[in-house]
Amino acid sequence: MASSWRAVLTSPVPISILCPAPSGKLFDIIQYVSPHELAVGVQSGAVPFFRINGFGRIGAPARNVEQYTRVALIGDADNIASHSAQTAFVTAALLMARSGHQVYLCCPDTPLAGHQPPLAQGQMIEQLQRIGTDLLPGVQFLTEIPTAEIDLAIALGNSEISIQARRYISLNAESWSGRITPQDGTVRWKADRWPLGGMVAAALAATEAFKCAIKKLKRFARNPDRMETVFADTTDIEFVLAPADTPTSSQLGGFDCISGGAIINAILYVLARIPGVNGNTRVIEPDRAALSNLNRYMLLLHSHLETLKAEDLAVVCKEAGLDIEPISERYEQRHLDSIKLASSVLVGVDDIPTRWLVQRANPEWLGVGATTHWSAMASFHHQGLGCAECLHPFDDPNDAPIPTAAFVSFWAGLLTAGYFLSHLGGTLQKASEQQVYLTPFRPENSLRSAVPIRAECPNCKALAPVEIS
Repeated sequence: MASSWRAVLTSPVPISILCPAPSGKLFDIIQYVSPHELAVGVQSGAVPFFRINGFGRIGAPARNVEQYTRVALIGDADNIASHSAQTAFVTAALLMARSGHQVYLCCPDTPLAGHQPPLAQGQMIEQLQRIGTDLLPGVQFLTEIPTAEIDLAIALGNSEISIQARRYISLNAESWSGRITPQDGTVRWKADRWPLGGMVAAALAATEAFKCAIKKLKRFARNPDRMETVFADTTDIEFVLAPADTPTSSQLGGFDCISGGAIINAILYVLARIPGVNGNTRVIEPDRAALSNLNRYMLLLHSHLETLKAEDLAVVCKEAGLDIEPISERYEQRHLDSIKLASSVLVGVDDIPTRWLVQRANPEWLGVGATTHWSAMASFHHQGLGCAECLHPFDDPNDAPIPTAAFVSFWAGLLTAGYFLSHLGGTLQKASEQQVYLTPFRPENSLRSAVPIRAECPNCKALAPVEIS
């Protein structure tokens, strides 16, 4: 399987579809478009592409604007005023730009109502334009109104859409939920300061934009019917991250992050947007930022490549109220004694044995985010519930290069952050909803379930050496 992808990764490749990473699993896109067909589709100009000259080495994108997936984000003064709405706008813009789409920012240049790292404080559109030149090589945001028909127009609330597009959708949010609706029948943006629902709406929108890119490969699909089903438009859906009455909290206290990769980037991106947030964390991560990280690390800029990931996160998040102590090491067995983990720990590593190791340190509350193929997952663990090893009892030692997508990693971080913030708010989290599994292309089919305690689990036996029935 890995060797079949090698031929694709040395050909022109759509950055909106895949980008190599050093370890993990392969997306199952081969079900819908074969590697050969993917390369042919890219070479034909069906989708935007970056030339990859070997793993992780990305060159300039196609210059013909018609090869881009073109998306407009639209917000008027009434709908873009709140911190929630601005968070949705910024997050959708960044996710779509990191996916290689051409994004038009059709919105007044309003002052930012809260922190939005990696943007600096100031005017929203001005800061997005500044950051846009520092995301992916050759990618930037545009602020003019597109004159030709585009692929997708996305309005916040009931902002008026006066742009020609093949498809129109509107976004809205409550505090803990986000929604996509058809263009007609929309209302003004609902949520005010709490930004979680806005980020849900943004993630839903970025997924729909990605579908626009994928559908340009339909004529190359091995299984057109399957492709049509998986990548069908999501027209009207509300995704609920937590119950509407879930208390909110901006006081995070002390916690630890195992990894400084894409999922922890997403978690810290979410936490840094909490109004008045205050917290301190250690980020335990040995690696330096690489070019292949840019498409899915929400806080990473091109100009920060080759910096230690943990140190870069400390710098980027400082002004938002997160005090990060970088520990540029890999969390290993020897750290069980040398590093006493905080009572709350967030894990975003691909390596399953590392998740087991963190669980054996026995934090009071553990949140785990992960991705596989096109799907994102998250879980929480504490005494009396199935542990991380109960959930993932077998290792998956795959170190082959993998394709990744911005919105999948972001969903994993957002789901994990939702669990964490619900916990901090004092909510009694339901054991029946201990894990969530989401394939973003089909959000209506998300699965929440318990994590049964496995009688043979070595971690549960060590922590509670009693008979488990």
